[in-house]
Amino acid sequence: MLAMPSMLEDIRTASRGYKISVVEGAITVLGSSLISPMSTPLLLRLGADANVLGLYTALVSVSTPPFQLAAALLLDKFREKRVLIMCTFAAASRAMWLGVLFAILGFGGGMWEVVLYLWLSNVLGVFAGLAWTDLMADLVEPERRGRLFALRNTVHGLINIAGLLAAKLLYDRLGYPYGYVLGIEIGAFLMLVAVPLLYLYGDPYRPKGVGLGVRGALAVLRRRDILRDSAALSLWSLSVNIVGGIWNYHMYTVFGADESWFTSLNLVGGIVGTLANPPWGTFYDRYGPRATFLISGLGIVAVPAFFPFLPSLAGQASLQTYSTILWTGFNLASFNYAVSYTGEYRHVYIAVYNIIPSLASAVGVLLGVQLYNVIGVIAFFTSSVGRFIALLLLYKISSSRGATYEELKVSSHLYPLYMAGKQMVAVTYVEFVYALRLFYAAVLTVTLLAMLAALYAVLLNLVKV
Repeated sequence: MLAMPSMLEDIRTASRGYKISVVEGAITVLGSSLISPMSTPLLLRLGADANVLGLYTALVSVSTPPFQLAAALLLDKFREKRVLIMCTFAAASRAMWLGVLFAILGFGGGMWEVVLYLWLSNVLGVFAGLAWTDLMADLVEPERRGRLFALRNTVHGLINIAGLLAAKLLYDRLGYPYGYVLGIEIGAFLMLVAVPLLYLYGDPYRPKGVGLGVRGALAVLRRRDILRDSAALSLWSLSVNIVGGIWNYHMYTVFGADESWFTSLNLVGGIVGTLANPPWGTFYDRYGPRATFLISGLGIVAVPAFFPFLPSLAGQASLQTYSTILWTGFNLASFNYAVSYTGEYRHVYIAVYNIIPSLASAVGVLLGVQLYNVIGVIAFFTSSVGRFIALLLLYKISSSRGATYEELKVSSHLYPLYMAGKQMVAVTYVEFVYALRLFYAAVLTVTLLAMLAALYAVLLNLVKV
């Protein structure tokens, strides 16, 4: 049996670029935690309704695919300069928050100008993000990605918690507009200061592009494995984003949420996500994406169905706890699944992998807004049904890929047990099933506790009345 490496050993033997990424990411996360979670409340304060929020979310989603493709072509042409591409576009993306700041101060327009700056920040971030993902895949060995990225996420989660605590004090005390002005000033400064650290990542390989061109990039769309993965995630993205444009709007207009709600929920999410990262990283390294998608996805299916019945801050905090635990695992699996593409075309594969789900997300947001306008809260239940159907497809599709033998060989005892013979395989299978049942029992327990807390909050409200 191969022992799992310790956390300290993982850190000691990690590449220099990975270590710098942890420091850079910490500064970036601290700045981002002060402003990014408040973008939707800001739009609401500026007068946005469900249609505006849905339009903005759909615009981000529908514009991402062509820019993903453009980013892939740019990265292919200048791939040996991917560090420079990452730094340049990251700086431009983060600078857009200065435009948001000027708009709040009255020097750069109003709601629609803020929508434009936020959209531009996302577009520019697509280029930086693709270069970053391609580079990080070379800075971390495949067999340790689950643990090292979970470790990185945990460190950043702790920093995020500190930032969210500061944001809560800031926005709760100062409100609109002063809290937003100060928060964006500090947050944008930190994110821009972190840009030079991106350059210090270095590039151990400086790979050359393959001279892909537009025709070559489109030819990648014929790869069945990428289309299969992308299609499976597309139905999931569509179902999830049915509530993308109406979730915060319903909370703001129906539940009476204000800045204290949003900052509290952000803080809860930050704390829970930090605590959930390490076990999910170990789970992914041991069992691969298929099991991680299944365990986390089954719980995520129920999230929108719980939402309309939790009109209090306590109820929403319980739901946030439950959903964050599950989304932490799902997002980790989705990211590692994307970077596990190998070869010289990886940067193009990742772009294509994201294109169809992005389009589906836009459709989901617009569909959700229309459903909400017609059938109200039933739109949330529609999302749950769609998620369940999508999860079945995602589980079936991802099974053909799963964790690679190299990952299993280094990070767990499953591979050597498999090689030992059929009898040992049967033992491993029993252990695997037991682990799944045990983990899902824990998730179910959390669900019941969240529901109990919500019920208790409702009863308290009834007693007060």
